[in-house]
Amino acid sequence: MNIKNMFTALVFGLITLFSNHSQGATTDSPYQGAQIIVTLFECFLIALPTSALFLIVWSRWKHLRFKQLLQIVLNSSLVFMLISLVTVNQLTQNISSWLIALAVSHTLLVGISYLLVKQHTNRVKSTLTGCW
Repeated sequence: MNIKNMFTALVFGLITLFSNHSQGATTDSPYQGAQIIVTLFECFLIALPTSALFLIVWSRWKHLRFKQLLQIVLNSSLVFMLISLVTVNQLTQNISSWLIALAVSHTLLVGISYLLVKQHTNRVKSTLTGCW
């Protein structure tokens, strides 16, 4: 099963898990539409730190340019995660502690990745200046 199919299955599974469908209901309330949006943003809030962790571990064996591009993607994902967190907070008027824990862990992952990229950059610079 490839990554796209796994991500699609995860999204549909989380939507099914968090949706509150009642048996025999024939009308959709406005609250149900907002609940689907909240569930979608919560899926993003779960997927971003998980995929960031896998990418950071995988990037250990990659070259410096890949790590720099990954850092740009991680920075933008951090901004997207904070926007999603604020959106969930506005739509539900409360926020759970596990969402806050995920946001903190993602922030720490981005910070650790930044330090690793900076360390690799300094190592490459010192190697290049040592050759001259």
